[in-house]
Amino acid sequence: MFISDNISTESLRRFKRIGVGFSGGLDSSVLLHSLAASVQDTSKLFAIHINHGVSKDSDLWEKKCKYIAKGLGISFYTIKLDLENSKKSEDNLRVARYKIFKEWAQEGDLICTAHHKDDQLETIFFRLMRGTGIEGLKGIPTWREDSGLTFFRPFLDFTKKELREYALHNRLNWIEDESNLDIKISRNFIRNSVFPLLFKFWPGLGKSLQFLSREAFYSTSILDEVAKADLESCRLGSYDKLSVSKVSCFSYQRIRNLLNRWLLDSSSIKLSVKQAEEIINLIIKKKRSLDQTILISSRDSNNSHELRMFRGVLFLLPRECCTVLNKDQEREWNLKKDLLLPTGKIGFKETKGKGLSLVHKNKKITIKGREGGERCKPFGRDKSQKLKKLLQESDISPWLRDRLPLIYVDKELAAVADLWVCDKFHTQPEEVGITFSWTDNINK
Repeated sequence: MFISDNISTESLRRFKRIGVGFSGGLDSSVLLHSLAASVQDTSKLFAIHINHGVSKDSDLWEKKCKYIAKGLGISFYTIKLDLENSKKSEDNLRVARYKIFKEWAQEGDLICTAHHKDDQLETIFFRLMRGTGIEGLKGIPTWREDSGLTFFRPFLDFTKKELREYALHNRLNWIEDESNLDIKISRNFIRNSVFPLLFKFWPGLGKSLQFLSREAFYSTSILDEVAKADLESCRLGSYDKLSVSKVSCFSYQRIRNLLNRWLLDSSSIKLSVKQAEEIINLIIKKKRSLDQTILISSRDSNNSHELRMFRGVLFLLPRECCTVLNKDQEREWNLKKDLLLPTGKIGFKETKGKGLSLVHKNKKITIKGREGGERCKPFGRDKSQKLKKLLQESDISPWLRDRLPLIYVDKELAAVADLWVCDKFHTQPEEVGITFSWTDNINK
């Protein structure tokens, strides 16, 4: 038969453990059986069963799956979903399944699922009906990396009919889920009602959808190459900073392609059309005088970042940049070890002729955040200035200013992070002083 011979064991050897999504249905039963026949070391295999609690027979199915896995000599892992009935939609169940896969997996593991050619066609058609871009038309990839975890679908070139032939030939016993006939479920409606009618009038529809998928793959490959080259030309030192003037030289379509790739690579966030238009509008108008902020997040809102534009640079920042150092909460510092703060770490070392004079080491030294109106005459300068002015002149980004630790000696401002020591508190050239080092959490 076709299955076992077509699973490349070479590609599987590099993984420590192989988790197999195992519902007990026809598709996953064929996958588990064929992997058991193909993988020499079956101790690497784990049947992962998710009890959705949708059917009254869910617990019986779990027991049957455990029995089948045991018969194949494969470890069995099961977990029961705890979702309210109102939340057991197709999308929510799919998200929950993949969350469980990620929770089970460790570094170096692989997750195999039994998606086949029929699933691929349904997916492409389903996305067309819901509305999708060219990325969605690619369909289900054979291999996919997601948050450090690898997913593998070895059956995408095989039909449901072929899987059934394998199952019958090998006398497999599988579960028939009655919900697969419920046409209130979108995919079942496509599979059982829409496709039979469409294939009757357009027998070549399957080949047409496959062709569409291949063309989408080719097109996105080209777009990725262009985006990669554009990002290289616009980056400013690190991947989270882009030159606004360089980006704005591109066409609208090219900027959108660049932004999509930048956000996906940097934060795994897929931009919506509305978000892309908002960002492009900001870039093209070049509002350099103000700190502009756009919040972007994933659909589940668990992954949030900020896009900020400041002085001709577009920054991609984690949401932690919103945290500020509390101006009302002083922290006493004995200068015996580095001090951990909510926004970073302040350290110190003794240096000849630089920093805070050792005369002040035994005084009360405290740390707190900005409250506004502070003044400092930095060592070597001829006048005192407001701290706000000093930070602006030094090009300190607005979102970093309220994260900086201000160092006080007996209630008087003596230093600003590792930027300045106020003249009154600076050590003499021939003396040893204390120099500070500041590491912001954002820059870790």
